[in-house]
Amino acid sequence: MSCSRKLYVIFPAAGSGSRMHSDKNKLLMEVDGIAVIDRTLSAFKKFADEKDIDLYCVLVVSPGKIAEWEEYLDGKDYSSIICAITEGGDTRTKSVGNGVAVLEDYSPDDNDAVFIHDAARCLIDTDSISRCFDAICNDDICVCVSGVKTKNTIKMVKADTDESPLVESTPDRNLLYEVQTPQCFKYGVLTECYFEASAEGYEATDDTALAEHYGYDVRIVEGSYANIKITTPEDIAIAEALLKNMH
Repeated sequence: MSCSRKLYVIFPAAGSGSRMHSDKNKLLMEVDGIAVIDRTLSAFKKFADEKDIDLYCVLVVSPGKIAEWEEYLDGKDYSSIICAITEGGDTRTKSVGNGVAVLEDYSPDDNDAVFIHDAARCLIDTDSISRCFDAICNDDICVCVSGVKTKNTIKMVKADTDESPLVESTPDRNLLYEVQTPQCFKYGVLTECYFEASAEGYEATDDTALAEHYGYDVRIVEGSYANIKITTPEDIAIAEALLKNMH
């Protein structure tokens, strides 16, 4: 393996949460009695403890919210893994870019593993984290992403039809994956992608799409169908049902 026993994780947590239809930050909402953010960060701490890995986590939060998050995280069982809290930008690419910039203070090597993981994906399990870490530490892999085969048939539609879209084609379902997070990079490749994206003004809703844009191969690592993102009120109920089946 080409990377050290270190893992750097950037947690985008600056979303507005408007689809949750609540004044409360969705990351502070509870899934089976435990806040979303607590579940997410605890899973990574458990992985690091089990594998004896040094873990450095950067939380990217909404502008003006750093003090609130510092107060919330103070004294948590996992607080030792948070090395920095920084503000996000007005797009995902800019927000993650701010997190990438912070990592420089902790002197990663070019081959060190960096994950970007949605803070709202609170059912991430240590086995999925471990598979991603092992993959990105492979000499032949610079970028990879957790993903699962799509269960549904997907239709491509014509771009110029908004109402009652016209189907253009039906891709082979065997070649389609739903990507999740972690999205994983070797540090040197990550910084190159975000430097170039910043200079070019290139935006992407998916971090590995930047790597694709700049010519890097992206590998899929086996994920978990339970690794859902808490986005709407229904997702809380789904997550709690999944937890019951996992126990």
